[in-house]
This record gives sequence, C-alpha cells and structure tokens, in this order.
Amino acid sequence: QVVRRYILGSVVDSEKNYVDALKRILEEYEKPLSDMEPKLLSERKLKMVFYRIKEILQCHSMFQIALASRVSEWDSVEMIGDVFVASFSKSMVLDAYSEYVNNFSTAVGILKKTCATKPAFLDFLKQCQESSPDRITLYGLMMKPIQRFPQFILLLQDMLKNTNKGHPDRLPLQMALTELETLAEKLNERKRDADQRCEIKQIAKAMNERYLNKLLNSGNRYLIRTDDMVETVYNDKGEIIKTKERRLFMLNDVLMCATVNVRSSYESSGSVTTGQRYLLKWSIPLEKVEVIEYSSSEGQGENCRFPPQHSAENVIINSKPNKLYMGPGQLYHDLQYLLHDLSVVGQISQLIGSLKGNYQNLNQSVADDWTSALKKLILKKEDEIRAADRCRIQLQLSGKQDKSGRPTFFTAVFNTFTPAIKQSWINNLQMAKLALAEDNLLGWFCVEDDGNQIKKEKHPLLVRHMPVMMAKQQEFKIECAAYNPELYLSGEMASDSCAMEHGFLWIGSCTNQMGQIAIVSFQNSSPKVIECFNVESRILCMVYIPEEEKLKEQNKAADSENVLAKAPNVPTICLGTEEGSISIYKSCQGSKKIRLQHFFTPEKSTVMSLTYMSQYLFAGLVNGNISIYTKAEDGMWNMEPQKIVKLGVLPVRSLLVMEETIWAACGGQIFIISTVTHSVESHFEAHQEEGMVISHMAVAGVGIWIAFTSGSTLRLFHTETLKHLQDINIATPIHNMLSGQQRVSVTSLLVCHGLLLVGTNLGIIVALPVPRLQGIPKVTGGGIVSYHAHNGPVKFLVTATSINKKNISKLRNSLPRGSEPKDDDQKNVLHSERPSSSLNNSNDTAIWLGDSVGSTAQKSDLTSSCGYLSLSHGSDSLEHRSEDSNIYELLKDQNISFKSKRQRSKKIKASSVLVISGGQGHRRVNKKTKQQRQDELVSSVMVWQIPLLNT
Repeated sequence: QVVRRYILGSVVDSEKNYVDALKRILEEYEKPLSDMEPKLLSERKLKMVFYRIKEILQCHSMFQIALASRVSEWDSVEMIGDVFVASFSKSMVLDAYSEYVNNFSTAVGILKKTCATKPAFLDFLKQCQESSPDRITLYGLMMKPIQRFPQFILLLQDMLKNTNKGHPDRLPLQMALTELETLAEKLNERKRDADQRCEIKQIAKAMNERYLNKLLNSGNRYLIRTDDMVETVYNDKGEIIKTKERRLFMLNDVLMCATVNVRSSYESSGSVTTGQRYLLKWSIPLEKVEVIEYSSSEGQGENCRFPPQHSAENVIINSKPNKLYMGPGQLYHDLQYLLHDLSVVGQISQLIGSLKGNYQNLNQSVADDWTSALKKLILKKEDEIRAADRCRIQLQLSGKQDKSGRPTFFTAVFNTFTPAIKQSWINNLQMAKLALAEDNLLGWFCVEDDGNQIKKEKHPLLVRHMPVMMAKQQEFKIECAAYNPELYLSGEMASDSCAMEHGFLWIGSCTNQMGQIAIVSFQNSSPKVIECFNVESRILCMVYIPEEEKLKEQNKAADSENVLAKAPNVPTICLGTEEGSISIYKSCQGSKKIRLQHFFTPEKSTVMSLTYMSQYLFAGLVNGNISIYTKAEDGMWNMEPQKIVKLGVLPVRSLLVMEETIWAACGGQIFIISTVTHSVESHFEAHQEEGMVISHMAVAGVGIWIAFTSGSTLRLFHTETLKHLQDINIATPIHNMLSGQQRVSVTSLLVCHGLLLVGTNLGIIVALPVPRLQGIPKVTGGGIVSYHAHNGPVKFLVTATSINKKNISKLRNSLPRGSEPKDDDQKNVLHSERPSSSLNNSNDTAIWLGDSVGSTAQKSDLTSSCGYLSLSHGSDSLEHRSEDSNIYELLKDQNISFKSKRQRSKKIKASSVLVISGGQGHRRVNKKTKQQRQDELVSSVMVWQIPLLNT
C-alpha cells in the first residue's frame, strides 16, 4: 500500500508537470508569437507549429480533474486503472495525438528553417529558454506529448507489479495498460503511414528522373527500407576493380539504386544548407530481382565445421581503389583447387607408404607436412569465403530485351556493413516479393477500413499450400497436429493437440477405424513429408514433450554406458487415441519411427485431450476424468495414473497449461487444477445457455478466449478474476464476404503476434486484431477473412517462431515451462526459405513512436521521423536511444551530425512467424470452381507467414 501510494504520487506529479509544459507552450510561445507585430511566423505557420496542442491539453485537463477526485478518496477506493480507461479510451484522444505526432516533423522543419532565415526568431527562442526556470527548449517541451504514453505505461507497470492478485484495482490496471498500449500502437501505425508518404515525396523530390517522380507518387506505393551499401565491381578473374557507395531504396514493388550527391547552397542570411540529390542508376520491379547465393554457408552458424575467425564487418568495406581484392567467386574456385590438391596429396601419401627404399625428401613425414599445410590453406580460404559471404549480396536483375526479343540479365554485388543487415535486407525482399505473389494480391477480405482494420502490411501471407499424402490413401482425413522445432524456441499453441520443438510437423489423420501419422519437415527450403506410418486406432490429440533440461545436463556429464542403461532423455510426441491408449514416440532429428511406450487409460476411456507440465502428463478422457501420469526414475512414464481427477460426465475436450495450474474444459465448465496438489481449485460456467460445450481455449497475457462446439461466438475471460470481458461473433465478418447465412462454428483457435486466428467448419480462417504486447487480449477492430480456405473444417492452427540460438538457453532458464516470450522482438525469423537463419536479438522494446518500418536512420532532408520513443521492459525509466537525437540535431546543428553508418544500421531487423493450418484440400473462396476432384480433397496444409513490423 505504501509503494502504491508513492506511485500514485508520481502519477499525479508527472501529470501536473505535463499539463504545465503544455500550458507553457501555449502561453510562453504561441500567444506571444501570435500577438507580436510584425509577426515572425505567419498565421498559417503558427497553426502548423502548435497544431492540436490545445486539444491535447483539454484531454489532460479532464484527466487531471478525474485523477484529483480519485486521490481525494484514495483511502476508501484504492483504484486508479478505471480512471485511465475512462480518460484514454475516447476517440478524441487518438485523433488529437495522432495528428500531433504526424505533424511533428513538419512543425520542427518550420522552426528550423525560420531559425536559419530570421535571427529575431532565434533570439526569441533563446530569450524564452533563458527566462524559464528549468531552461527547457521549445523542442524539449514539444517532445513531451510524444513521450507521454511510454511514461504512463511505465508508471502503470510499476503499479501493477505492486498490486496483488485479488486486489480490486488489478483488473482495471490491466485494462488500462491494454488501452494505452493499443493507443500507442495505433499512433505508431498512423505515424508510420505518414512517414511513408513523406519519405516517398522526399525521394521523388531528390530524384533526377521525371518519370520516376510520377512512378513514386502513383498508387499505394510505400517505402520498406533505405540502405547505404558498397557496390563492388569484379573483373573476369573475380578480383575487385572498383567500389562505389550506393543507396538502395526498397519499395513494396520496386528496387531502386542511386548515387547520393550532396549539394550545398547559400541562403540570403549567409547560412549554408546541405541537400541531397539522387542520381538513379537503375530501378527494377521486385519480382525481377533474385538473390544469388554461392553456397549454403549462409546460416551455417554453429553447425559449421570451421568456426569463423574473421570479422565480416571489415571485409571489402575498407577496400582501397588502387588494390585488387579477390571476390567470393574466385575464392570458391581456389577452394575447389585446394580440395583437389588435398585429395591428390592423399593418394601420393599412400604411394609413398608403399616405397621399398628410404629417400631423403620423399618420405611419410614430408607427405604429412604437405597434408597439414594444405589443410591450413583450406581453413584460411573457408574463413575468407565465410567472412565475404556474411556481408555480401549478389543480385541478378532483369535488363532490357536484346535485339531478338530475349530477356537479358545483369548482376550487381553489394556489401552491407554488418551480417545482420544482409539477412534483414534479404528477408525484407523475400517478404515483399511474397506479398506481390498472385495468391496474396487478393488474399484477405475486409470491410471498408474504418481505422480499426488490420493494416494490409500486417495481413498473413500465404507461402504455399501442399497436400500431405499419406501412403496415397485419400480416405484419411486430418484430425490433429503437433509441431516440434529443434532450432526454435517453443511458441504459442493452438487447438488441443498442438505443440512445438524439432522443426517437424506431426500430422495425425484418421479413417473410421485407424489412424496415420505423417511427419512434415520444415527444416529444408521446401516443406515435405519425410515419413508416414499407421497407428492402431484413430488419433484424436497430440502433445509435444521436450527433453528435461536437468536430465539433459546430467546425461552430458554422465558416462555413456550409464546413459544407455536408462531410457533416452529425448524429445517425444505423445498421441491420444479413440481406443483409450497413449503412445509415446521418439521425436529426434533424423530418427525414424520409434515407439517408446504404449499403455491404456483406466477402463480404456477415449483420450480427448493431452497436455504436459514438469514431469506430469495430463490426459482428458471422454468420461469426464483427467488421468495424471508421472515419470519413473528410468525416465519412462508410469503406466498407471498417479491420480484421477473427476470433473463431470461430459468429455474433457481441451486442456491448457497456465502458470502453476491446468485449465480443463468439461462440458460448459472450466475447472482450474493445481499442478502441486492435483486438486480442483475453482471452476466456472463459460456460458449460461444450457448445452453449450467448450471445444477450444487459447490464452494470451491475462485473458483466455473460449470457443464452443456449437455457435459462432467466442468469449473472453480474465484469467485472474474469471470475469467475462468480451463476446465476438466470428460469423459476422464471414457473412459479409459470403452470400447466404451459412452456419458457422469454431474448429481451431490461436492467438499469435497481435492476431486472434479462428479456424471454422467452412474451412475459412478469420483473423481479428488483439493487443500484441501484454495485458488483456481484447479484440480491438474489425476482422479479416481469408480467401484461401480448406474444403472442410480447419482442424488445427499451429505457429512456429524462431529465436537467436545464443538466447535459447537464457530464455529457457528465465521462462516458466509452457510459457513463451511475450515480445515479438525477442523472436527472430523462421523463414520458409531459410529456416535456420537468425538475426541479432534486440532489446525487449515494447512501444515505439517513430519512423517508418525497416528504414535506417535517414539523413536530415530525407527523414520524416520524430525519433524513437522506446519502452524497455524491466526498466524503470525511459531509455534515450541514438535515434532520439535525429530531430534534435535538426534544430541544434545546421551541419547535422550523425553517428557512423555502421552504428545506425545496427537497428535494422526483419522478423516473421509461420502459421500452419490443416484441413482437406485448398480452394479460393472468391473464384468460381468446378466440382472438386478427388485429389483436391486429400489432407493438406496451408503455410502462412505473418509479417512482424519492426518495433
């Protein structure tokens, strides 16, 4: 209570200072400038500089009154979250702040230009600053609205940390955090849109090509990223003959390469201004840009036989014009020659061993020296190749047609400043090309945008759809799946049968009497079925069980003979069947089908759901019981349950791990079971109507979404108070797309990176926006409906997320079992074409208010950013990042100072996540189709990629 009261005092003081700052802007700057004669700023410019500040002040004056009222009654009503929700859930707040943020760079530009052209205006600003007690500049005051929401979020996070479960203020605080984060994210989106439009205009203005200005200003074209790179030109021998600095502009449909020309101009006041003009070298449609890789060395990482010893950042970048450098193409040829020579020397060594006489310079010792020297040369050459490739991008570009009308191609080679930029750039290119594919040009249906729709840039992109041929028996129908990526940290799970570890998707299909497993590999450039086998009974559910970390460490230290004596501590997949049996299969990379255990539940009761948590296996049965199994000392599961928990008479259709409890759905009720005592702690009715049976559950933050076997309604509950928070009818967006009123029900459910994904009985997937960061996953806007659908129910939805290998062990140690990183920034790319690649991890940034997606910190006259404002989890204060200084530099230094390109480029990253849906066949909803052929009704999966906008 003492700490909460102290934080409340901080909120009150912070708000008072903020309101005073807004008043100072109006009273000390805007009013004197508007009353001044002659005017230093015209009425139009005054309005643009101080745009929307009065409206923001009005919002916060009302909030300050509500806050003061709550403080006065704090001893009787210890609640603050509801005041935030009431004050900042209004549309006028979003409108005022978004227009202010979008206009900020324009306002700063006017101030900067006026300072340079009117010394009297600069003197006025200095005088105001010097007369103020804190000596804050106008710029410092105008930055405060941009910083306000991150400050609020930090204060409320501190308050929430000191609010115990069960406290009446806990739910309102979580609601307030959700509202503020949603508001901040919408501000980001609007700022991003404004930045993209501004950046396109700036580029078009600086280009020397008239037709290009038209091209840039037409349609819905937007900038993805801008990069400074070094272009390298090779001769026929693979040697670099020259290098040139280039700037590459990646738009959503065009790649442009330009040379930057800096021009200086003298203004009437005598000041010097610098500007940039771009000399366009070429512009190519993205679909005609291909990345060429010499080998698979990219992404070898820790699996590479020869560890890298040279820093790639210094390769070629520091090349001198008068010196020749060997290009990677020649390096590969040299490596082949060395390997050939090593093979020849090996043969010579064998021949020397067969000599009968002794010769001074022809003996085994000399041959060994030759072999050792060649191996050292090979190691060195591999290091050179690895270092060069890590920063090198080779593009094959489409040129003009030749005289005979055939297409021509040319090659351009660029070097980035860090390996992370290269990987990020390639990922952005692949995502942009994927978005241009025919399947994704019209991939999702959405009603007219009212500002709350999921932005097109965030729409999931269909990577491919593929049949999962199971022994060529088409009567098998997909039922459930489990996913296990070896190289990727466990991510969110959907449906009662999905889990994650080793890079393989286990898919269970059924006929009327038996089951079949197909294992699909996602570790190659193209997903493919690598193994198929039958199971005695119909498979109804699956769960992935990881190897135990403690046992893993013991096994590493133990003697190999002792390890073999015990059951192998390996990842496993657990299957639950209709006949009432549980089968445990080994699930290791490269291993074939190995069944470790097979046992029956009590009374051979059908297994409807499975989940796992810390040495315990929980099986939900058709008779309303939960069987709890424990591991024996030898690592095997005890075949007799340690305990049976009786819940009811209806099937236990869904089980979910949540912190130290198991949530079990039995009929229309949810039972919360302790993982310590294995007894029911509490239960509640999920629906008041009789006959409503729970089919699926999906948890995110402190909310849980619940679906039912009948009806199209989803219900959201608070996981701590069990309060009902929201209802969503998924039939509404589907009926907006489809004619007629078809019956809709939910068949799979997944919360994933700001999206609530719902699979339906019609084979259609609906995506609804939810807060991405933390708090309560309320649906915050209209849904979108996929035009790509299955021919039957969507049986499962699984998401696969990758993470930097260096942080896997750290995260596993810091996260409770069954949980996952909440922030998208902790997770890196699992790309369909490069599943083993990874990017450098960034800080756990949750909120940003800044420049456009993926672009580097631009130079002054190109950027329209207001700078990043980042909220860092685990920190009690705002971090001042390098990008914060960009606009400050515009006012502070006419020559504009920037950090090195290498430092600026390190912020670049690109992330994505895969979502896999399973069902029968594939169809396009918006296309008239003929009657489905039999081969189009086979079990199939659709693989989606969800773009994660950089934060």
